[in-house]
Amino acid sequence: MTNYLKLIRWPNLLMIAIFQYALRYLLVAPILDYQEKGLIISHLDFFLLVLSTVCIAAGGYAVNDIEDVAIDSINKPSRVIVGTKIKEDTANNFYTAITFVGVAIGFYLSFVKDIRLIGFIQIFSAGFLYFYATTYKCIPLLGNVIIGLLTGMTALMVIIAEPAAMEDAAVLTFTGSYMVFAFSMTILRELIKDLEDQKGDSTCGCKTLPVMIGSVPVKILAGLLSLLIDTTLIWIQISTKQWQAMLSFTYVTALVTVPLLILTFLIFKATEMKEFARCALLSKMIMFTGIISIIIFYFSSKQ
Repeated sequence: MTNYLKLIRWPNLLMIAIFQYALRYLLVAPILDYQEKGLIISHLDFFLLVLSTVCIAAGGYAVNDIEDVAIDSINKPSRVIVGTKIKEDTANNFYTAITFVGVAIGFYLSFVKDIRLIGFIQIFSAGFLYFYATTYKCIPLLGNVIIGLLTGMTALMVIIAEPAAMEDAAVLTFTGSYMVFAFSMTILRELIKDLEDQKGDSTCGCKTLPVMIGSVPVKILAGLLSLLIDTTLIWIQISTKQWQAMLSFTYVTALVTVPLLILTFLIFKATEMKEFARCALLSKMIMFTGIISIIIFYFSSKQ
């Protein structure tokens, strides 16, 4: 069981579930309740939506590991699971089953519960994740953008499920902000991971951006993107006078904007694989703290 949990990156799946639940119950629901609209889909149906999303994402991680055995054997030999701890045929069957469950739940919600588009979004997401693992990840920038878009899509599905949310400017503004943050941070982390995995990618003929143009230009690109994200967040803090809500201001400053400045410095300074690995881990932590800021904003608004 432990090996399967590692294969599907269970901490990432937990982050997706927390993000979707926090978005629905701590952002969308309070706004709609204030306007006396309320939520429509049941708690059970929303649980199924989250479960569907988690299954699709889990399948994506599994097929990525299946396709990356040769590359990971060079970059991270101690972390290779497929072929060492789980047979490749078993991993493929597991990927097929869990992806099927995710898509089936999506179509159940679409055609039985009338939550439109969810089934189609899930089957397209599963398809993109498969082709990412087999083809797109080795095309400069394309793979990075696809993963970024799919990450942002996890937020979009929450409001698609609620017609009133899709028509509410406040919900769209706040949700859109989190989608842009998730998209940008995912692109940043993907660029850093490409830098980390450059040796294996190059050896196996995977033409990622660092392989095509070199690590230095990609380092500059990643560093500038990190700085752009941070500058934008600081501008939002200033323009909204966020310090008037001290809890959220302290949280965002201490756990998002300052770490992003540190990350920018570390990216420009990094030269070795282990240093890029630290940058990738830090970017993942920043993304998590940024996403769960929904919880902090909710309690801050109650003060």
